[in-house]
Parts: sequence; structure tokens; C-alpha cells
Amino acid sequence: MLIMKVVFRPSKVGLGKMFGSAELPVLEALWEKGALTGREIYEEVRRSKELAYTTVLTTVGRMVKKGSIRRKKRDGIYIFEPALKKPEFERQAAAAVIKGIVEVSPSYAVSAFVDILTQYDADKLDEILNIIEEKRKAEGR
Repeated sequence: MLIMKVVFRPSKVGLGKMFGSAELPVLEALWEKGALTGREIYEEVRRSKELAYTTVLTTVGRMVKKGSIRRKKRDGIYIFEPALKKPEFERQAAAAVIKGIVEVSPSYAVSAFVDILTQYDADKLDEILNIIEEKRKAEGR
């Protein structure tokens, strides 16, 4: 179950499809470094993006409210950490997006998924068939 709110922006690239331009550098810093203070997040973010300290802290506060990062108080200082590790977030976000597409039309969603995936690697069809077969065995079919 996805524990954070995700907005999918199809026209954006990579994880930018799910995070705003100020949010993604914050989360990437936390994924790379682990738990950080607000000042440390700002220092990491400003290496790749020119943002004001107040903008970064406002973004961090909003991300805490959305559930994408967590805040803990340690020795009187707030420490922030990602709510999910990057691979788990990617898995849950992909599942949420695919679920939304499947709700529109399961057969078209699967057909489009197979077409797109095989454009990248035709061997993926065998991998998909293996996944389906394993799922069927696990469910006793």
C-alpha cells in the first residue's frame, strides 16, 4: 500500500513524474545520505539546484505533511529521513500508477505495457511470462 500521496505527471522525466522540481532534489539527498537536518538538506540540494534556504525548508515541511519524508527530533534538532527507501518507493509508485491505468481498461493496459516493454528489450516477454507462471503457481492455478 502506498503510504504517500503521488501525483503522476506523464510529460516529466524519471522521478520528476511524481515529484515537483523542488521536492525531487530533497528526496534524492535523503536517499543518498540518509537522515539529515534541514540545514544539511539545504547544503545537499544547493549543489544541484539554486534554491533559497527558506524554499528548501518550506518544501521539506510540505513533504512531511504529504508523508514522503519523516521528521524526528533528536537532541532538540529535527532530523528528516525518507519515508521509504528509493527501490520501495519506485515499486509502490509504479504499482499505484499501473493500478490506475488498469482500472481504465485491463486488456489495453497489459497490451500497451507489453508493447512498450518489448521496445526496450524483446527478451522481457519471456521474463513477463515467467512472472505470470510463478503467480499462477502461487495461487494454485
